[in-house]
Amino acid sequence: MPRLDRFRLDCWDGEPPPLVICEARSTKGVLEKTTAEYLVPITATNGQSGGFIVNEIVPLLEENERRVLYIGDCEIGGPADDIEANTRRYIEEHADRCFDDDTWTRIALTQEQVDVDPALLALAITKTDKRYKHGRPYQAIECEAVGQVTLEQLLRAKLNELLPEPLESVLARQEEQRAVLTERLEELMP
Repeated sequence: MPRLDRFRLDCWDGEPPPLVICEARSTKGVLEKTTAEYLVPITATNGQSGGFIVNEIVPLLEENERRVLYIGDCEIGGPADDIEANTRRYIEEHADRCFDDDTWTRIALTQEQVDVDPALLALAITKTDKRYKHGRPYQAIECEAVGQVTLEQLLRAKLNELLPEPLESVLARQEEQRAVLTERLEELMP
């Protein structure tokens, strides 16, 4: 008997789902279950490896209008903005795309999120930028510090906003179709 419990309905109405790009592999790891639930691909920048970006990320963004949802650290005067900007520039160049605010969205951690949440401000640490001789200290709030639950909530909120219909409706229809298929297969099997 086929494994109908793995059958999933497309919740993106035939359009490519957004691609979640995380600055850190550890962030990607904690969000993989959530992205799987929404049938959304997720990746990490993998240390800004050009080869990885070109070979693994660019093919997902070529010849389509797939959105990017970016998740990275919030840094004041640090390299995180450079990491995101470099990733975006590299993808645009190699995928022949030009992203705008609708097609490339930083969903975490933004300066606005940090500014309105004193608990996030309290997580700020001082880091140094090793690209400079004297380290150039800066303040950072790392994604990992805010916790898995908060990151999942931010991601879910954005994905729910982008879905053509509520995920719960798609999942209910999916269960109905699984039941119908199971019944029909049982009738065919001796």
